[in-house]
Amino acid sequence: MAGEQVSMVKQANDIVEVIGEYLPLKKRGRTYLGLCPFHDDHHPSFSVDPTRQIFRCWACGKAGDVIAFVQERERLTFREALELLARRANIPLRKGRAPKDQSERLRLFDLMKWAEEQYHHFLLTAAEAEAARDYLAQRRLSLETIRRYGLGYAPESWSWLTERAARAGWPDDLLVTAGLTAQRDSDGSCYDRFRDRVMFPIRDVRGRTVGFGGRILPSSPHASTAPKYYNSADTPLFTKSDHLYGLDQARSAGEKEGCLAIVEGYTDVLMAHQMGVLHVVATLGTALNVRHIVQLRRYVPRVVLVFDADAGGERGVDRALELFLSQDVDLAVAALPPGLDPCDLLLRDGPDAFRAILQTAVDALDYKLDREMTPDNLATVSGQQRALDSVLSVLAAVPELPGQQAAVRRDLILTRIAQRVRMDLRSVWQRYRELVKLRRKADAPRSQSSGSQSSPSARAARADRGELLLLQVLLAEPALVGRALAGIRLDDLRHPGLRRLLEIQYALHAQGLEPSVDQLRLHLEDKPELAETAVRLQVQGLDIPDRPAVLDQLMQSFKRRREKLLAGRLQGQLQNVPSDAPVPVELLRKLQEITEEP
Repeated sequence: MAGEQVSMVKQANDIVEVIGEYLPLKKRGRTYLGLCPFHDDHHPSFSVDPTRQIFRCWACGKAGDVIAFVQERERLTFREALELLARRANIPLRKGRAPKDQSERLRLFDLMKWAEEQYHHFLLTAAEAEAARDYLAQRRLSLETIRRYGLGYAPESWSWLTERAARAGWPDDLLVTAGLTAQRDSDGSCYDRFRDRVMFPIRDVRGRTVGFGGRILPSSPHASTAPKYYNSADTPLFTKSDHLYGLDQARSAGEKEGCLAIVEGYTDVLMAHQMGVLHVVATLGTALNVRHIVQLRRYVPRVVLVFDADAGGERGVDRALELFLSQDVDLAVAALPPGLDPCDLLLRDGPDAFRAILQTAVDALDYKLDREMTPDNLATVSGQQRALDSVLSVLAAVPELPGQQAAVRRDLILTRIAQRVRMDLRSVWQRYRELVKLRRKADAPRSQSSGSQSSPSARAARADRGELLLLQVLLAEPALVGRALAGIRLDDLRHPGLRRLLEIQYALHAQGLEPSVDQLRLHLEDKPELAETAVRLQVQGLDIPDRPAVLDQLMQSFKRRREKLLAGRLQGQLQNVPSDAPVPVELLRKLQEITEEP
């Protein structure tokens, strides 16, 4: 696929028309305004420019072209968004030859869909699946739910799926890669990983099956020795700690509700959805983590973590509180009645009771405070100290985020803690700083043993203003890349992401191709965040007047920076020359040439 096709698709999809299909726009002068769909916008801050064919939100900073909008709104990859817009405009895309890894991913998706169909059909029709059907009936899951979520059954056989796959032409190595089978060490033959289990297909946000969760039947002869739940191993499609069960079905409902609720089990999600409470998902046997939060934050501003009241205070709440403190998300905790999981509650009391529990959820900090600031603890000084340390130790474990907004957030949190524990705010701050120091001291040996691997990336994370300006100019006006090539080297850029963008532009120019954003995105399909940065920089660059003059100034600036670095190295060499050695005339001459005013 060439950049010309990308341009053709963009030209055939007017950005005002496409975005107008998603949200109301009102003409204001030469642009169109609306409420931004990417944050909680109450005053129109979302602008669409029909002349430049770009959008921009002046509040949250999202910006780009029509492909970038569809990518962000539909949560698609660049290629998927391009294909969607191509179909909209009835433009056939030349596929070309897919890269090997991309081709294998497509085959894996096809294989997982095939496997889901095999398990599902066996559950519905086979006599051997009677016990599995009885189990699902006992869990009160309807046939409609079973069909909608593709539930299946893997029989008690070491080779049922392996043999079917062989007859269907699926190679053994692909089944192993997909995590459906495993190889024996003795002879290399394959055996089924899932046996005598009810199968729950795990789907990505686009509804494609990427893995399975298998629940051992209670009647199985292996029920006492085998794990109750068994998930797919990590594969090129599936990572257990990244995915959330039911997100493909819950996403739209969550956007309408403004929140998503997280429960622990597959049947909890299925029963909630079956009873019309659709904004519910589940982790896959792992604790809630940062990757989950980042993914959920794309769809909703608020997450409700549903805990069993018997264990919620001891399991996961501190981790949830850390996430609340470190991420820009409203994270709340809801406690169920003792002894009930969500499925039990829904069956006993109905969906309204479950909704009421979600609506009365308290934020993670208040939940922790409620559990620690008991009357008994607050009655004595030592009890107050224990309660305070319990809460502050969680806060101290969270890295202090830079920026004024993070500082204000921390101030507010400590003020709330001081009020609840009935202590002077200065004393709370002092104890917090003490715990932070203790935490850093404890972490120091670990960071030293791991070397300084994280520090270069941390230093490189903040881009130099001149480097940003350079990419803004070149992405907005690709015709200037040839001029930049004559005066700016790749190693002039310290930021790895910006250097990578410039490297691709230089390579495209050398191949005789236009070094445009459209071409760049075709080379950055494996790095969507960097591609998004390129689009944003292009939009910013379009606002720069007289870009050729700005580039000339930047070339001079980079030249001076190189000369300054070289002068520093030469001065270092001069200082290291022994006093009784001959005068290094050549070094002096070079240094004079560099430092001499033009």
